[in-house]
Amino acid sequence: MIGIINASPLIYLGKIGALYLLPKLFTECYTTLIVKKEVLSDEKAPEFSVLKEFFSSWLSLKEPTNHQLVDRLKELQIHTGEASVIALAKELQDNSDEMIVIIDDLAARDIARTLDLKVTGTIGVLIKSLLLKFITIEKCKNFLHVLIENTTFRISSTLYSKILKEIEKRR
Repeated sequence: MIGIINASPLIYLGKIGALYLLPKLFTECYTTLIVKKEVLSDEKAPEFSVLKEFFSSWLSLKEPTNHQLVDRLKELQIHTGEASVIALAKELQDNSDEMIVIIDDLAARDIARTLDLKVTGTIGVLIKSLLLKFITIEKCKNFLHVLIENTTFRISSTLYSKILKEIEKRR
């Protein structure tokens, strides 16, 4: 399966020490130059070195060729990085049945879905890793706890509780 990943999932997975899951889940993973610049903009961030290594060792850069689509997507008030990732995914969609966009922003996710793209986010990466037994229930819960408590990632307490219940069902 091919993953097309935006900045926030890369940053959050880097912050919680879960970037290593991406090569287990995806045969290939792409992002765009604007996303790379965003992800590597803060050299003082604790996750900077692991993200930089990830770009040089496994994550590939690919640019969308349909600049009109990128511009139209930006007009929908989403970030340039999100627009570029969605446009790239739309272009790659024709060549791959097994592809997913990894993006956290809700508006961008909705836009991607209207373009018939499969979508997941940071939490989806963790859950899929659990389902495929790349991580244990305890590890998944720990990643979620660190994500919610130690980063700027935000979800409602209701959704957090629902996710924890779903994880527990895997016992």
